[in-house]
Amino acid sequence: MLALWRKEVFALLHSLIAYLTWAIFLVGTGLFLWVFSGGVIQTGAAEMDAFFSIAPWFLLFLAPALTMRSFSEEFRTGSYELLATAPISRWGILLAKYLAVAAVIGFALVPTGVFYISISWLAQPRGNIDHGAIQGAYVGLFALGLSLSALGIWASTLTVHTIIAFLLGLLLGFVWLIGFEFASELPVGRFFQEMLAQLSLMEHYRSLSRGVLDSRDILYYLSVIAFSLGLAHFQLSRRHP
Repeated sequence: MLALWRKEVFALLHSLIAYLTWAIFLVGTGLFLWVFSGGVIQTGAAEMDAFFSIAPWFLLFLAPALTMRSFSEEFRTGSYELLATAPISRWGILLAKYLAVAAVIGFALVPTGVFYISISWLAQPRGNIDHGAIQGAYVGLFALGLSLSALGIWASTLTVHTIIAFLLGLLLGFVWLIGFEFASELPVGRFFQEMLAQLSLMEHYRSLSRGVLDSRDILYYLSVIAFSLGLAHFQLSRRHP
């Protein structure tokens, strides 16, 4: 499994898609943080709210872009049949590919630490920012990226076409990110409204962004990841019993 994980990480790091998505993520979130309306330059406020508000939407596109080739390309070229006969379990294959994408997501977030350091340095007095909320938001952002990546992996097992896998991953990510929250506003009764709201990735992301690491939020993200990877495993079992 470790060998396959390394192979997948190196494959992603040597692909144009990874660097393109990294560049879009860093430049895009940086512009919203510093330049665009509500940014630090315009408001003069040393805070990262603009970054944490827009970053989930960039991850919504970044995650399926990184996962779309995970299995669909293997199916298209016929190399999955060879991989399936290797001395590694189906779960090992699935987790190796997923953890490779998770590592690349983590690599994308690391450079944004410069934003954190810069905001802290600009604050008056220096360092006078809500470190707990920022660190909690980073945990939530990483958990969000892991969840969207798991949904993207599932989407990639559903088709042999990478573009369709990207669009499916984007659709699934949108439904979990904000779709359930929209549905919670329908007149379906208070119980179902609250249940739908709790299914939203964004709802739990906001909770972590307050700086409180609630075990219920962490459990929710782990549940989404397990659910998505479980469905991906089921799809792989159907394709290659």
